[in-house]
Amino acid sequence: MPPKPEIREIRCKTLLRRLDFGRKELEYTANLYKGCTHGCVYCYAPSLVHDDRRWGSFVDVKVNAPSMLRKELRVAAKAPVFLSSASDPYQPVEAKYKLTRRCLEVLHASAFPVVILTRSPLVLRDVGLLKRMEWVRVGCSISTASDRFYEPGVPPLERRLETLRALADAGIMTWVSLAPVVPGIVTLEVEGLLSRLRETGVGTVAPGLLRFQGYDASREMFERSTGMDAKTALEGGEEVIARVRDAVSRAGFKPAGEFFSWDEPRGSAGLDAFTGRPRPASAGALDA
Repeated sequence: MPPKPEIREIRCKTLLRRLDFGRKELEYTANLYKGCTHGCVYCYAPSLVHDDRRWGSFVDVKVNAPSMLRKELRVAAKAPVFLSSASDPYQPVEAKYKLTRRCLEVLHASAFPVVILTRSPLVLRDVGLLKRMEWVRVGCSISTASDRFYEPGVPPLERRLETLRALADAGIMTWVSLAPVVPGIVTLEVEGLLSRLRETGVGTVAPGLLRFQGYDASREMFERSTGMDAKTALEGGEEVIARVRDAVSRAGFKPAGEFFSWDEPRGSAGLDAFTGRPRPASAGALDA
């Protein structure tokens, strides 16, 4: 049995951060937890958090996140808020602290659109709240390395498919981040998976290729954990991701741009009024 993760309660100085992943549209991210007990061997977050603790062994809980979010939303330009870019908002610690639930209530009260990405069935706890939100998209992440060896703390794929079906049955628009695609590790049949996702009512699928450029800590963790050379694991990546994208296109999912389209209402506050905004290129920073 793996050791019990270290859980610390901390207070954040800011929470909302502007995403800067090449998007033209304004979008925020809010990481309510620092660290993640999923412990995925390919995760990019260790390269962002700059923490000496072993990835997967700790979670810092931003206990003032709901009050900080409420404060920052008062002056933020209205735009989608992504939960989350570097930690699972429904990882096991959420069952105790309920930060995601409380922040969703804050976002709902302020009528902010929300995009969620998780791997946990715990999201079903909040179906009633999600159904009341004016604009929300709830997704599950599925990698081509869907195996306990590579994702020791992740709920099984079948549980995630059941979760997606339950969300869709509740009338919530769902999506899948098919990422990372690891060319050297493919433990599932992609076209068969896509067929099952269609059956569960998933609206769109967004594939993403694993890359380690600029993520040295993540590359080192991957090589240490798997015993594989990262260059070898990623060999032929562009060809593989092209085939995956083609399969997604042929499966008939809604284009991601259309699925995530949200129109900014007139009269929203300007971003310059957002005193808590980060530097434009700091989307992944997780400073407490």
